[in-house]
Amino acid sequence: MNDNRLLTIENRWDVLYRDYPEVYEQFGSIPKTPSPFTVIDRLFHLKGKTILDVGSGTGLSSFEMARWAAYVTGVEPEENMRKIAVKNAARQKINNVDFLAGRAEALPLEGHSVDMVTAITLASLHSQENIAAFAREALRVVKLGGTVLALDIAPGWYGGELAPVILGKARKLEDETLRDLVLGKLDFRYKDFYNLQDYGTLDKIVSTYGFIFGQAAIDYLRTHHKTTIKWKWRIHYKQV
Repeated sequence: MNDNRLLTIENRWDVLYRDYPEVYEQFGSIPKTPSPFTVIDRLFHLKGKTILDVGSGTGLSSFEMARWAAYVTGVEPEENMRKIAVKNAARQKINNVDFLAGRAEALPLEGHSVDMVTAITLASLHSQENIAAFAREALRVVKLGGTVLALDIAPGWYGGELAPVILGKARKLEDETLRDLVLGKLDFRYKDFYNLQDYGTLDKIVSTYGFIFGQAAIDYLRTHHKTTIKWKWRIHYKQV
């Protein structure tokens, strides 16, 4: 770990996105079995589709879906994230993606212009107004017969299986249950699945997962020499 870097940002995702996009990318690149995108493809059939990936970050989710899709447009408000995404697309010679500046609440696309809208762990879905605005905008830009889906951690699983360590007795976060409530009222359905994330070494899990999720998580990882994390995910979806 860089000696000038903090040991942990203690769950400050705004700081992560703004100041440590490289850690975000490392964290997102840790293999998960099964891959969330394999599950999404199995359920919603990505092959040949045009996809708008909202909150695309450094492009990890866009690149994964581009393996099946005809074209993926990533929308991301943080300039540092978009720069890494564009650089990685060029380095990996991925030609069926592009990245635009924009927010979930005001998507920079015309109406009924894509087959699918995805939001993969979209951090801005944290209030009733933001969730409703995302749903409204996503339904505006998706074609008739298309799908809107939002993938996030299932309620009670913030940080995966270490949620009780990170949050104490308050295992559920308000915005987790709020997504269920708001999207449920908008006639979104959901499916859950589990997967396992393997970091390989203690140093790697501490410098990525621990850096994000806090000192309590770091202490637990070191005490138990733990290098894997089990997650439970929830896909909210609506087919138009």
